[in-house]
Amino acid sequence: MFTPVLAKHSKQFSLEDALSIGVDRMQRNFDPMRQQVERWRVHQLSGEVARLTIYRTFIEGDLEVPKHLARRVHEQPGS
Repeated sequence: MFTPVLAKHSKQFSLEDALSIGVDRMQRNFDPMRQQVERWRVHQLSGEVARLTIYRTFIEGDLEVPKHLARRVHEQPGS
Protein backbone atom coordinates (compact mmCIF):
# COMPACT_ATOMS: atom_id res chain seq x y z
CA MET A 1 0.00 0.00 0.00
CA PHE A 2 1.33 3.41 -0.95
CA THR A 3 1.11 6.16 1.65
CA PRO A 4 2.24 9.59 0.47
CA VAL A 5 4.52 11.52 2.79
CA LEU A 6 3.24 15.05 3.23
CA ALA A 7 5.60 18.00 3.72
CA LYS A 8 4.61 18.57 7.34
CA HIS A 9 5.63 15.00 8.22
CA SER A 10 8.78 14.86 6.16
CA LYS A 11 11.17 17.16 8.06
CA GLN A 12 13.06 14.20 9.56
CA PHE A 13 12.22 11.79 6.74
CA SER A 14 15.16 9.96 5.18
CA LEU A 15 14.43 8.30 1.86
CA GLU A 16 17.59 6.20 2.20
CA ASP A 17 16.47 4.87 5.60
CA ALA A 18 12.94 4.18 4.34
CA LEU A 19 14.26 2.28 1.31
CA SER A 20 16.69 0.34 3.48
CA ILE A 21 13.88 -0.76 5.82
CA GLY A 22 11.69 -1.71 2.85
CA VAL A 23 14.43 -3.76 1.19
CA ASP A 24 15.24 -5.51 4.48
CA ARG A 25 11.59 -6.50 4.90
CA MET A 26 11.43 -7.83 1.35
CA GLN A 27 14.64 -9.83 1.74
CA ARG A 28 13.35 -11.47 4.92
CA ASN A 29 10.46 -12.83 2.86
CA PHE A 30 12.80 -14.12 0.13
CA ASP A 31 14.27 -16.90 2.26
CA PRO A 32 11.08 -18.97 2.62
CA MET A 33 10.45 -18.59 -1.12
CA ARG A 34 14.05 -19.56 -1.91
CA GLN A 35 13.72 -22.65 0.29
CA GLN A 36 10.48 -23.67 -1.47
CA VAL A 37 12.09 -23.32 -4.91
CA GLU A 38 15.03 -25.42 -3.72
CA ARG A 39 12.64 -28.15 -2.50
CA TRP A 40 10.96 -28.14 -5.92
CA ARG A 41 14.34 -28.32 -7.63
CA VAL A 42 15.38 -31.35 -5.56
CA HIS A 43 12.05 -33.11 -6.11
CA GLN A 44 11.77 -32.90 -9.89
CA LEU A 45 9.32 -35.15 -11.68
CA SER A 46 10.24 -37.23 -14.69
CA GLY A 47 8.51 -36.25 -17.92
CA GLU A 48 6.37 -39.37 -17.77
CA VAL A 49 5.18 -38.76 -14.20
CA ALA A 50 4.46 -35.11 -15.00
CA ARG A 51 2.46 -36.06 -18.10
CA LEU A 52 0.43 -38.68 -16.19
CA THR A 53 -0.26 -36.14 -13.42
CA ILE A 54 -1.54 -33.64 -15.99
CA TYR A 55 -3.69 -36.28 -17.69
CA ARG A 56 -5.15 -37.35 -14.35
CA THR A 57 -5.95 -33.72 -13.53
CA PHE A 58 -7.87 -33.31 -16.78
CA ILE A 59 -9.68 -36.64 -16.51
CA GLU A 60 -10.62 -36.42 -12.84
CA GLY A 61 -11.55 -32.75 -13.12
CA ASP A 62 -9.27 -31.63 -10.28
CA LEU A 63 -8.48 -28.42 -12.12
CA GLU A 64 -11.04 -26.11 -13.66
CA VAL A 65 -9.59 -25.82 -17.15
CA PRO A 66 -11.26 -26.10 -20.53
CA LYS A 67 -11.22 -29.76 -21.58
CA HIS A 68 -10.22 -28.84 -25.14
CA LEU A 69 -6.77 -27.92 -23.81
CA ALA A 70 -6.07 -31.58 -23.04
CA ARG A 71 -5.28 -32.20 -26.72
CA ARG A 72 -2.73 -29.37 -26.76
CA VAL A 73 -1.11 -30.74 -23.60
CA HIS A 74 -0.94 -34.18 -25.21
CA GLU A 75 0.71 -32.78 -28.35
CA GLN A 76 3.56 -31.15 -26.39
CA PRO A 77 6.87 -33.00 -26.78
CA GLY A 78 7.90 -35.10 -23.79
CA SER A 79 11.19 -34.62 -21.99
